Amino acid sequence: MNKEDLLALWKGINWEKHDSGIYFLGRYLNKDINIYFTGYCEQDLVLLSDDLMTSLYRNLEHLDKKAQKVIHDNWPDKAVTELELRELILDKSSSYGEFALGYDAGVSPAGALYLLVKFDKYFQADRELVYEIY
Repeated sequence: MNKEDLLALWKGINWEKHDSGIYFLGRYLNKDINIYFTGYCEQDLVLLSDDLMTSLYRNLEHLDKKAQKVIHDNWPDKAVTELELRELILDKSSSYGEFALGYDAGVSPAGALYLLVKFDKYFQADRELVYEIY
């Protein structure tokens, strides 16, 4: 999928290219979502399936609910209210599976805490959370 198609699909703005990847701000259900293609260059994006990106867009609300369930299953004793989806990450190295959804969980003693839920190519959520601190 090329840059123009991605921006049109996600109603994207602020396209940025860096050595570490490509990033832009998308819109979904009238909310902003940061979309990261970590490790990708523009030439790599054409290798991404149009079907994958279109399916992600069409199914994002359902995927968000799956991810929220994983978070609540992993934090049953925590007072975790519904977290807002902040990120969609596609990592060329596949360190997040096919893709990951990211949530800002607030500030921890070590810094800003993000929870990531990985998904496979069949859109099945991994039961384990990825914790990232910034």
